[in-house]
Amino acid sequence: MKIDLIAKKNWTGRVLVGFMFDGDKTPLAIPGDEGKSYAAVAAGEKFTGQFKKTSLLRPGSGAPKLILAGLGKRKEFELDRVRSASAKALKRVEEIGAESIGLLVPDNKEVRGDLADFAAAAVEGAILSSYRFDKYRTPKADEAKAVGELTLVFANTKNLSVAMRKAVDEVVARSEAVCFTRDLANEPPSPKPPEKMAEIAAGLAKKGRITVEVMHKAELEKLGMGGILRVGAGSHQPPCLVHLTYTPAGKSKQTVVVIGKGITFDSGGISIKPSAGMEAMKDDMAGAGSVLGLFKWLGSVDVPVTVHGLAPFAENMPGGGAQKPGDVIRHYNGKTAEVISTDAEGRHLLADCLAYGSTLKPDLMIDIATLTGACVVALGDEYSALLGTDRRAIDRLISVGKQQGEFFWELPLPDRYMSHLKSKVADMKHVGKPGIAGTITAGLFLKEFVGEGVPWVHIDIAGPSFTREGWDYAPAGATGVPLRTIAALLRGL
Repeated sequence: MKIDLIAKKNWTGRVLVGFMFDGDKTPLAIPGDEGKSYAAVAAGEKFTGQFKKTSLLRPGSGAPKLILAGLGKRKEFELDRVRSASAKALKRVEEIGAESIGLLVPDNKEVRGDLADFAAAAVEGAILSSYRFDKYRTPKADEAKAVGELTLVFANTKNLSVAMRKAVDEVVARSEAVCFTRDLANEPPSPKPPEKMAEIAAGLAKKGRITVEVMHKAELEKLGMGGILRVGAGSHQPPCLVHLTYTPAGKSKQTVVVIGKGITFDSGGISIKPSAGMEAMKDDMAGAGSVLGLFKWLGSVDVPVTVHGLAPFAENMPGGGAQKPGDVIRHYNGKTAEVISTDAEGRHLLADCLAYGSTLKPDLMIDIATLTGACVVALGDEYSALLGTDRRAIDRLISVGKQQGEFFWELPLPDRYMSHLKSKVADMKHVGKPGIAGTITAGLFLKEFVGEGVPWVHIDIAGPSFTREGWDYAPAGATGVPLRTIAALLRGL
C-alpha cells in the first residue's frame, strides 16, 4: 500500500475516511455546522460513533464520499481502537470499489495522547487489514480489490511535522515486516523446506548492520545440536540453523537473543497427527517467521541494541530415519532428554538454541514457538502464554502487547512440577503427564537449557499465530503475532 501525507487543501481524492467518538456532536477534524450536519445524517442511519461501526455518507455533487468510523466512548479509548476502526473503514472502502482513500487526521487537541501515535495506528490498521495471501489464487471478476493508496489528510498543516512523517515511516516498515512474516507462515509447506527458509533469511543481510550465518547438517553435528538433527532426521530435507546478528550504528546498550521455532511442516513424526487440521501445520514455523520478520524490520530502523536471532529449521516427518518414541537425545549443553512423543518436537529445537543463545551472554533471551495445544485449551486463540525468569520483561511484554493489540498471559513455572519430567533413562523426559499442565511442563523443560543467570522469557503462540476466522486487522490465516510487540519492546530498550 502506498502511503502519502498531504494538506487537506491539496487533496483531490474521491473517498475520505474520518473518525468519530460515540456521543460527540461532530466527527474528528470536521468541526462546526459541517460536522454537525454529517453527524445528524449518520445518526439517521443509527450511527453515533459506536466502536467497530461505520457509516457511508454521500454528500452533494462534486464532494467526496465520507466514511465515518466509530471509536466508541471517549472514556474507553485505547490506541488499538484506532487500528480496528481504520480496518473497518477500509473494508467499507473495498465494498464500494475505491482503490485509493484519504484518511482525515484530527487535530492534536481532539485526541488523547500523541497525535503521531494516532496517525501511525490508523496507517497500521489499514495496511494490516488490507493484507492478502493470494499468490496461488485466480481472483474472481467481482472480488473486491485491496486499497492500494492511502493518503493522510491534515486539516491543520502544523501537524505535518518531521516527527509525524518519521512515525508513519516507521509503522509502515513494521507493518511490512508483519506482512512478510504472515507470508512465510501462509506459504504452503513444500515450497519452504529448511534450506529455502535459510535462503530467505540470507536475503535479510545488510552491510554493516545485519549478518547471517547458516549452519548446515555437518556444522550442527560438530556443535552437538542433537535436538535439531534428530527432529529433522525423518525428512529428505536436511535441517539447518540460521543465526542473524543486528549491530546498531552507535553504541549498543544491551544484547537481546530472540529464538523462533521453525518446523516448516509438522506431521507429528512417528507419533503422527490426525489428518483433520494437519494442513494448518504449515504455520509451525511461525516463531522462526517472527524472528525473520523482526530482522526485516531491523534492517530499516536503528535501535541501540545488539540483537541475535536464532531460527532452527526442520521438517518433522515419519521417514525411515526419524526419531522414535523411547529415543534419548543429547542436546547442545550435554543434557539428555527421553523422547515420549515425536509430536512434541519443537522443544528439542528450542533446547539446543537456548543453550547456544546463552553463550552469547544476553541481557534478555526470548523464545517464540507454536509449542503446545494445551496453551490453546488454557488461553484460547487470542492470548499467548508467557513463562520465564525475568519479571521485568514479562510485565513489559504484557503492557506493550496490550498497546499493540497483542495479548499475553503469564503462567507459572513451579519447580514442584519438575517431577512430571522424571526419566529412568535420561536426565529428563521431554513431556510431562498426559493432559496435565502441558504448557507449564514444556516451559520447565526449556528452562533446563537456559544458562545460569540469563534472563529468559518463553512465548507460546500456539493460539494466536493463526486465525481461521480473521480478526479486525488480521485476515484469516497467519497473524504475525507477536512481532509488533517484540519490535516495540526493542524500541523501548
